[in-house]
Amino acid sequence: MKKVLIIGGTGTISSPITKKLADDKDVELYVLNRGTNNGKLPQGVNHIKGNIQEVETMKEIMKDYSFDSVINFIVWSPADAKNNVEIFQGKTKQFIYISTVCVLNHEVTCNIDETCAIGNEYSDYGQSKAAAEKVFLDAKEATGFPATIVRPTQTYSDHRIPLSVKGGGCWPVVSRMLRGKKVIIHGDGQSVWASTHADDFAEGFYKLVANDTTIGEIYQIMNPEPHTWDMIYQALAELLNVEYKPVYIGTDILKLSKTYNFMGSIQGDKRWSNIFDISKVQAKNPEFECKISYKKGLELYLEFMDAHPEQKKEEPEFDEWCDKTIALYEEMISSLDGKL
Repeated sequence: MKKVLIIGGTGTISSPITKKLADDKDVELYVLNRGTNNGKLPQGVNHIKGNIQEVETMKEIMKDYSFDSVINFIVWSPADAKNNVEIFQGKTKQFIYISTVCVLNHEVTCNIDETCAIGNEYSDYGQSKAAAEKVFLDAKEATGFPATIVRPTQTYSDHRIPLSVKGGGCWPVVSRMLRGKKVIIHGDGQSVWASTHADDFAEGFYKLVANDTTIGEIYQIMNPEPHTWDMIYQALAELLNVEYKPVYIGTDILKLSKTYNFMGSIQGDKRWSNIFDISKVQAKNPEFECKISYKKGLELYLEFMDAHPEQKKEEPEFDEWCDKTIALYEEMISSLDGKL
């Protein structure tokens, strides 16, 4: 029986993994969180109430525990990483850190595997996650801390989908399309991307858990099916049965926004074409293949939102920002007509 601890366990990426491991009769599963969102936890999961940010308290809580694997979905900084090393040193045979492909320098190549150079100069998020990776790998070299690094790309689920330019949530973009309004897409919509449904991510991930051959290694897990941003929006318009009205605005313009951090989310991530190689994780999990295409994922999202209308939350500020930005951009384009 493998004893596994998930820190978090109720988020977009972690929920399907929690369910997958809870269904495994060879796993004794524990979830550590503050207990504020545990309604979706599967039956039979052992809950440990605590705040991973409170190091001394966590060391006291963990003193009588030991695990075959600890999986942390909520490490955001090198300080968080150092705290986790301190808490779980000698308490687990494996520690899986969920990082991101946003740590990489996407400017130098579009063919992405685990050997690509780290160094995202535009994304604070990517820089913090990269610094956390270094803490864990340095601890592996210095003390044998059993770190495994996992890098997803954009992972979505029932209440969120891959989109180019958005505010706090996804529904306001869908709402604009339903109301016949134009939507903003960065660049010309033709950069290549890969989006992964959380259920598929869980299928690729679970064979790494409590697997001592993964210690000190980095694995990227995503759906390698390439698509453009235009293809996502076109598929969404078809599912909504509305006219597709894109406005293509260059990243060099969008990143100037003082309202939304497109420097990080677009310039530091979505601007670049990415073609992902998942052969390394497939070597550990030969049966892994993604079954939910981006089109199917969009369909599942719309079905979920119709079944949960309370999730259809509008963002008037984002809607107004889109209208203003589109008007300014179209005015600029009109002023350049015939002058270039």
